[in-house]
Amino acid sequence: MERHDITAWCARYLDKIRINRTVEKRPVVYLDETYMHNTYHTKSCWQSEEEPGMFVSDSSGSRWVIAHAGTKDGFINGALLMFKSQSKSSDYHDDMNSTNFLKWVTEKLIPNLPEWSLVVMDNAPYHCTQLHKAPSMSNIKSSMQEWLRQKGIYFEDTWRKAVLFELIKQNKDPPTFAVDELLTAHGHEVLRLPPYHCDLNPVEKIWSLVKRKVADKNVAQDPKEIVKLTVEAFEPITAEDWTAQCTHVEHLEEEVLKS
Repeated sequence: MERHDITAWCARYLDKIRINRTVEKRPVVYLDETYMHNTYHTKSCWQSEEEPGMFVSDSSGSRWVIAHAGTKDGFINGALLMFKSQSKSSDYHDDMNSTNFLKWVTEKLIPNLPEWSLVVMDNAPYHCTQLHKAPSMSNIKSSMQEWLRQKGIYFEDTWRKAVLFELIKQNKDPPTFAVDELLTAHGHEVLRLPPYHCDLNPVEKIWSLVKRKVADKNVAQDPKEIVKLTVEAFEPITAEDWTAQCTHVEHLEEEVLKS
């Protein structure tokens, strides 16, 4: 994506946030996913017993994928999802696919959302699963022709794929995302963060607080204990913690506007 496209995306995002704060006043819900290794622990500081230890992980052992959401008032009750990774990949996104994500949104997030929420998320592939996706150049010619035929768009059978694709680009609708339709059907709205601006999501800092609390207690690094430790680590995160991080994000938004 070109830099000017990202700049324009930022402007649209910040404008929507501003309008929501001043006019619409929907509850803003931030969601995100992360992971937890059973090897997260705190390494004691040799300089002083009073100094906080170093947070370390060798990224080995078992891994759990976590999804959650929250507002300035705290976590959304009942929305926590945590499951053990089955992937050998180093990227936890391989576990949180579109099926798992939409199942979580349907079963855990939507039933617990405040009414008329503005749901903020990033652009992970499983957040952007398209419905009724138009053919691309990688599709076979016959599927391109069928798409054009269903749209009632004239073409000739002898035309090459490149010509058909130009017609498709000229006539395709804006993308429709599965999660957007799902949340819209329940009275909510989706707002996507600009690329490379995960710092505008307060959940990023909240994850750090949770992982620190797990690391402090994870002395044995026992995979059997990690779920219990993680669930317990969420409990002390307060509305004040969330408010502080949301306020920090507001300051960052102001800095982006000035840049």
